[in-house]
Amino acid sequence: MEKYTELEQALRDPTLVLITDQIPTQTELNTVYVKYKILPNRQKRISNYYSRLFLGHSVPEMYSLVQSKLIADSNLLKDLQLPEETFVVSEPDLYYREDDFNAGELNICFILGHSGSGKSRMAGTLVGDDIDHIELDDLLLTKDHFTMEELKNYSDMMYSFFSGEGAKYYIGVEERADIPKEEYEDRVFVDFVNFAMDYAKQHREKKYIIDGIWIYLYFSDPSVFADYAVFIKGTSFLKSKIRAMKREMQRDKAALQDRKQMFGREVRNYLLDENKINCFRSYFSSSPLTIFREEVNDADRQAEAVRNALFAIEECFVNGDTDGIAEIRKKAEENAELSVWNKVRIFNECTSALTDSRLGERLAPV
Repeated sequence: MEKYTELEQALRDPTLVLITDQIPTQTELNTVYVKYKILPNRQKRISNYYSRLFLGHSVPEMYSLVQSKLIADSNLLKDLQLPEETFVVSEPDLYYREDDFNAGELNICFILGHSGSGKSRMAGTLVGDDIDHIELDDLLLTKDHFTMEELKNYSDMMYSFFSGEGAKYYIGVEERADIPKEEYEDRVFVDFVNFAMDYAKQHREKKYIIDGIWIYLYFSDPSVFADYAVFIKGTSFLKSKIRAMKREMQRDKAALQDRKQMFGREVRNYLLDENKINCFRSYFSSSPLTIFREEVNDADRQAEAVRNALFAIEECFVNGDTDGIAEIRKKAEENAELSVWNKVRIFNECTSALTDSRLGERLAPV
């Protein structure tokens, strides 16, 4: 079997199919991917091996990445003069005064980021036995979703707000038609955040997490939050929107088309949103109380473990190392951190690779 040490060599092999970021159009990208899809399993494995070796991703992964790049380079986005890097590429997550919140010195944390960026997952990493997590989206048309009795169980802070100084905002869709925007949307988030700051100071026995895009949309001065914990998701706009669309599709498949139609409109607001997020990011980045982390969660770690195992299987396959494939299967079986689904995926790939290896031996010329 021919061995390649450079990408250009592998690209010249007509039995392999590789996808690079040099493909200029979606049509050409689809054409190349179809060629990959109809390859025999043996050549798919070898193609994936060299794709991971030289490009860091399998061929299907490169297809998704290049497709995202082409979307970002499309005429729609060029017309809007979007900065491609920040639109597509994620920043590290920002954590300001995380230790103070986890230690209990602070009892309120604000989480910012694009819709779909993973703010709720970030909230799940915080320490505390009694945490009241409030999504600011729930402040709109609250009466249609919660009775006052239900609010007692959902959030003591929200119940106190809507039964007290925020009572005028406890409305449903019927009342909404009679209230001007500047007296509702433009006020409810600001009034609630200010209320939350005071409420948390008076209820030190509990911790509070407030998350939502409305924080950076309605507060232009990040120094207002300097005395509190502030986390900022670095997930890019494009990745966030794809996540949001998938989430909506899981809830209601009919809503997916609406999300697609909304995408163009949301893109038009991107620069405004990104500038406001960057204002907060810039302010808190310079603080010695801030740390940065790449976005990682258990699913990401498992996905990375699976990717590494698949690359190792492909490497063993290319080198004819069937014992190595069997060893990978054994290690996966003994890995207590892998989910059953991921173990099955690795087992199946090992079995398939061993079968393809034996088939290749039988078909090899004498």
